[in-house]
Amino acid sequence: MPDEMNQNPLDPQLGLILTLLRDIPILNAVPSDPPKFPIGFALYDDGTTRRFYIFFSGNWRYVALT
Repeated sequence: MPDEMNQNPLDPQLGLILTLLRDIPILNAVPSDPPKFPIGFALYDDGTTRRFYIFFSGNWRYVALT
């Protein structure tokens, strides 16, 4: 029964996605290096600017946060 609770029948990749979201780094410099996985996330805060970065298709892209 415990094995059934650990498996997600809707999305087998959910565990990987949750791991990526759990380990989002908070940076004070814009990310430039590619992450370990094909998709990565980072939060950027330099004291005045806040951005949420997403790495996909070989590039870092961001959304400004307020």
